Amino acid sequence: MEQTFYTVLGITPAATQQEVKQAYKKLAVKYHPDKNPDNKLAEDRFKLVNTAYQVLSNPGKRARYDLKLQYLRERQRVAQQYQPYYNERYRHTREPAPVSERYYRPIYREQRKFSRKDLYITIAFVSGILLFSLLLKVTMDHIAGEDKYKTALTYIADGKYSSAHRMLTDAIHFKPEHAAAYKERGWLELNVFEDYEAALQDFNQAIAYQKKPSADVYFMRGVSRQHLASYLQAEADLNRAIHLNQKLWDAYLARGEVRLFYLQKYKPALSDFSTYLRYGTNKEKRIAALTYRGFGYYKIEAHKLSEHDYRRALTIDKENGRVNYLMGRTKMELQEPDSACIYFNQAYELGYSAALLELRANCY
Repeated sequence: MEQTFYTVLGITPAATQQEVKQAYKKLAVKYHPDKNPDNKLAEDRFKLVNTAYQVLSNPGKRARYDLKLQYLRERQRVAQQYQPYYNERYRHTREPAPVSERYYRPIYREQRKFSRKDLYITIAFVSGILLFSLLLKVTMDHIAGEDKYKTALTYIADGKYSSAHRMLTDAIHFKPEHAAAYKERGWLELNVFEDYEAALQDFNQAIAYQKKPSADVYFMRGVSRQHLASYLQAEADLNRAIHLNQKLWDAYLARGEVRLFYLQKYKPALSDFSTYLRYGTNKEKRIAALTYRGFGYYKIEAHKLSEHDYRRALTIDKENGRVNYLMGRTKMELQEPDSACIYFNQAYELGYSAALLELRANCY
């Protein structure tokens, strides 16, 4: 059976949020490292169960994950459908007849000589047919490619992502240099199906076929490279995106994340998060920016500033387990253990399992 986050938790794709939470708690207790000391298999299983819960307990992440599963199954079905297969070759064929069985009849006919004029006429006629066929094919391919592309945009607007992906693939088949189709297909692979390698290849093609690539295609390629652990290249793409459009606020947030977590460039990362928080308006992304900036301040030991950002994030989303956990760690650094334990306990109650270790180490 194919392993998915549903099979990891032992539930069906139709399970309710309460069933997801119950399955997670049961397995978390079963495989917790404290109950399975020096058991690498149990530790790996505990991490997998925690990852599955973090996705399936979040409605947005769960919806994207379900779409990704649908996309992968569709690709597998198409691959099986077009897999070449052959039975026996050349069944019921007869060996070539020997010379003795062949009969020839001489043709006594006066044959007209093929003149140079006839040759020129024939060449011109054939060339005309070939040129007309070529122009007709180019025109029809262009029309078909544009029609498929426009249909795909309609499907994307309606949330029919698998159908949109097929239409964009058809559009690229008819117009191999269709930069916009590569870009849209890359967007689907990055944001919906999470196929980062395929997304990177499509963004490379989009950039190659555009005379002046846009800032957002560099931004999306940078995010794809971040997911593929090419952090320096990701930073370079995000730099390029911001150079082309200094108001592309999401690029500041993404670049700050790369710099903070993977390149350890803490001060430049803090500057990026501050820029996003000054202009960005998306609620979830503002929470992320405050969380990341708070962690950046924590890394440079500016704990008061870290506390301030976590408090702002909790004002927006007080049931964010990770932010409660990080606030608890900051409170420990500020020599406020009682307050820290409150945040650790809140984080654990919200399903953030890492808080349990802090509770046992500092609060029990």
